[in-house]
Amino acid sequence: MYIGCNWSKSLKFLLEKESVSVDYIKSGAYGTFNEQFSIMRSMRPVLLHGLGYFERAGMENIEIIDFNSANNLIKKCNSPHYGIHLAIKNSDMYPGMTDENIYERMSKQIQIFKSKLTVPLLLENIADTPKEHLITIDHYPYIMPEQISRLLTDNDVSFLLDLTHAKITAQYRGWNIHDYIRALPLNRVAEIHINGSGYDKNGFPEDTHQAMKNEDYKLLEWVLNYTNPNIVSLEYNGVESENEETVTCSLEKQLKEVQNICNSTKKEFNK
Repeated sequence: MYIGCNWSKSLKFLLEKESVSVDYIKSGAYGTFNEQFSIMRSMRPVLLHGLGYFERAGMENIEIIDFNSANNLIKKCNSPHYGIHLAIKNSDMYPGMTDENIYERMSKQIQIFKSKLTVPLLLENIADTPKEHLITIDHYPYIMPEQISRLLTDNDVSFLLDLTHAKITAQYRGWNIHDYIRALPLNRVAEIHINGSGYDKNGFPEDTHQAMKNEDYKLLEWVLNYTNPNIVSLEYNGVESENEETVTCSLEKQLKEVQNICNSTKKEFNK
């Protein structure tokens, strides 16, 4: 089981000091990616996550993706797979579009991604919270376990389980988090995303990418009893109130705890 982590100044510092054990640097190909790429790649393989188009299973305008460039970049990164969001935006939909129509659209686009990419495709569950329905994000909720299982099974793709997305979906919907996760296609999990979460100004759950808490470590430990992912990736970004020293210390602590959990789980699997 490998460990991935979002690229940041703090991660760079910790890797240079050899203070943490990380196998993949996780990054999307946007923002300062081009300027930072040679530094990232000199340190570790890059787990590519995003080309800047918010690639998603239900996207209507898939033709905007240059798959030749994407595959070249995946090769340069030495990324073992490529994940897109299991999502559809309201702007992707046409009037009267039914759940079955959404399934058909997603299946069609998933097959295009599968055929065009040179590495395995993963589908990542998204969160369902009030923020996800804002015009800037514009998600139509596609979060039911039976919907997700059907898409992954029928299209024979692996699952990128975002634990925080699942947790805050369950919180917002009033579901038991363990029951919700157990209903997802855990046998198809190839990667797990983890981080801490918080609440928005109205008190609704929000994916703030803050530091993991005890409940988050326990959830990871629990879900690893039912999954065997190749990679567990920490998506901690810090929050505005934290200075760089605080973020660095917190990142080191989280990575070491995640490593301990993954190592102990691996030993259990190997018994």
